[in-house]
Amino acid sequence: MSLVDDFVKLAGQTTGDVLRLGGQLAGLLEDRLKQHPQQVFALLREVRPVFVHGDLAIVTRYPDVVEVLTHDAEFSVVGYAAPMREITGDFILGLDQGPDYERAVSLLRLAFRQDDVPTLAALATTAAADCTAGASPSIDVVARVTDRVPARLVGGYLGVSGPDEDTLIGWARSLFTHIFVDLKHDRILTEQAAAAAAAIRPCIDGQVTARKQALAAGEPVPDDVLTRLLRQQVSGDLAFTDLEIRSNLVGLLVGMIPTISKASALAIDELFRRPGELAGAREAASAGDDGLFNRYVTEAMRLAPQAPGLLRRAVVDYPVARGTHHETVIRKGTLVFASTQSAMLDPDVVEDPHKFRLDRPDSSYLHFGAGLHACYGRYVNAVVIPIIIKAVLSLPGAERAPGRKGELTFDGNWPISMTLQLAPTNGG
Repeated sequence: MSLVDDFVKLAGQTTGDVLRLGGQLAGLLEDRLKQHPQQVFALLREVRPVFVHGDLAIVTRYPDVVEVLTHDAEFSVVGYAAPMREITGDFILGLDQGPDYERAVSLLRLAFRQDDVPTLAALATTAAADCTAGASPSIDVVARVTDRVPARLVGGYLGVSGPDEDTLIGWARSLFTHIFVDLKHDRILTEQAAAAAAAIRPCIDGQVTARKQALAAGEPVPDDVLTRLLRQQVSGDLAFTDLEIRSNLVGLLVGMIPTISKASALAIDELFRRPGELAGAREAASAGDDGLFNRYVTEAMRLAPQAPGLLRRAVVDYPVARGTHHETVIRKGTLVFASTQSAMLDPDVVEDPHKFRLDRPDSSYLHFGAGLHACYGRYVNAVVIPIIIKAVLSLPGAERAPGRKGELTFDGNWPISMTLQLAPTNGG
């Protein structure tokens, strides 16, 4: 039975009881969103583009999603602030426009620079080559590649690390889940995040202190984000304190590791679902045509995005889609889910949205968000993710392992495994 049929059946059973119908439809939406998000979003775009139930609103059409994400004065990221403070302190993803945000983002931009992209590309290329080296007769692309490359970037570029890669990856996943995913405040997830936070704070503090001592002693230090932030303390009055440096380093690594890994794994999985596109991507990689290869990756990410959308909190009563037939007032205090996944499938804006096309304009892609809080590391991700995927697709004879092992599997929100079989190596 389709979702439309389910809605019609529910409506027939609850005729005249609008509140009961609304509650059951919201429950049905929640269940189906987990199983068939594209089907749910398609229905909402058609019949209720701005779906409001109680203190939750779901926004699904492209113009309306962009409107929410670009009206930061009306739709706040304040919901992320409290769990961030529980972990380590303020970070820009939990700050609205204002003096605190401007100070933080200005200082970060001096240390986490867009012109570092070539350096990051070199680090990612080396890490990806190392993670795929000697893989035979099979490789788990999540555990061995997509998780580990961003973890190594954190060490090589941010200048911080965990006791080991697995621990750092686990901390980052747990903290990201607590801040951005666990809206119901699950007790077990909250306890896991609290344990991760309690462990990561002294770990990073120790590395900040050690680097600060090395700088004071005139010892050679790497030109990474940690060093740059500490040098700001010497050269300027607006520098971060040591605690603020820790907060920002934790925020950056939590934002880098799980998201880069998940986006890469989902895009690899999507390409393996499409033999023709997989062959085209491999041909572009083999020819060294990075521009063409990146378009394959970007389109795969549109069809299999890392996140279905972004959350905001309405801080005023605001009419979304003003002047249209579906204009809807979202009341102050409402939690708003702006579905970037749905927007990228909106046929009124994205031509042939379910087709894999390489000629789409950049405006078709919202997987890095939009507005003030568009992904801070989007320039990094746009380079690093294709490098990870290229390393995997370039493995000789790579194809899905048979059965469940070859499928992308998850633990909650996070991919944990996908095994590819490889062609035998010489003598293997």
